[in-house]
Amino acid sequence: MAMPTDLRRPGPDSLVWRRMADDRMILLGGATLVLQVAHPAVGAGVAQHSNFKAEPWRRLYGTLVSLTTIVYGSHAQAVREVERLRDMHRSIKGVDEAGRSYAALRPAPWAWVHGTLAWHVIRANELFGTPFTSEEKQQYWTEWLDIGRLLGVRDGDLPATWSEFQAVVADAARSELGDNVSVRDVVAAISEVPPPRWLRPIGPVWKVALKPAGRVARLVTIGALPPELAVALELRLTDAEARSLRRFTRLVALLRRLVPPPLRPGPAALLIQWQSRRRWQQA
Repeated sequence: MAMPTDLRRPGPDSLVWRRMADDRMILLGGATLVLQVAHPAVGAGVAQHSNFKAEPWRRLYGTLVSLTTIVYGSHAQAVREVERLRDMHRSIKGVDEAGRSYAALRPAPWAWVHGTLAWHVIRANELFGTPFTSEEKQQYWTEWLDIGRLLGVRDGDLPATWSEFQAVVADAARSELGDNVSVRDVVAAISEVPPPRWLRPIGPVWKVALKPAGRVARLVTIGALPPELAVALELRLTDAEARSLRRFTRLVALLRRLVPPPLRPGPAALLIQWQSRRRWQQA
């Protein structure tokens, strides 16, 4: 699919460009994946056509790289990535656990995944103490719909307002989203960060060293979920875990405030923005 020539990506002056690249976003990767794969079509596609269970963090990294390319890459890079994504998903189809046919490029699941990626950024900022205003939420959502058009998300596939999308998520959690193999795989995977191949000989040491990180990832994943979905999936934090999550989010917020404002997005995010700004200036 060729990128429409009459559509433009939000540029360096946009809220998406300024707020999507933020090193804190990786912390909400698990919650966003759960929200995505709880959709029956998305969950079936991941379970039947993905190696997520074997390499969950590599798959998450791949998703982040793809999204970064579309938002921050050059025009040519964004076009190639959109075409690659749609080509890759064209063969993802089949029958889910309930015997229903699905296809990744059908409008509903394709739009659902795109919408959850806006939820990812807005929810992360809320959780870690830098919430968007109501106006910023709507602006971010409007700009995200523009990016969606480049990906083939049509007008009407997602609601026009952020508040309407929130209502869609809440309603879907009560009536459509639910537990499945992919949800269970994500929840299991977030608690354990596998070592890179070159460190696998010290796997047991790695596992012990990263155990606290896995605990935090689980707390953030469950605590960040839309309440209706957490109830539907029976994923709840104990009172002690909820207190631990609040302490962690306050710590992240405190550390961020100690950093000079220009550096707050984090080193990876700043590098992405710097490289992208150069591309836009040269275009």
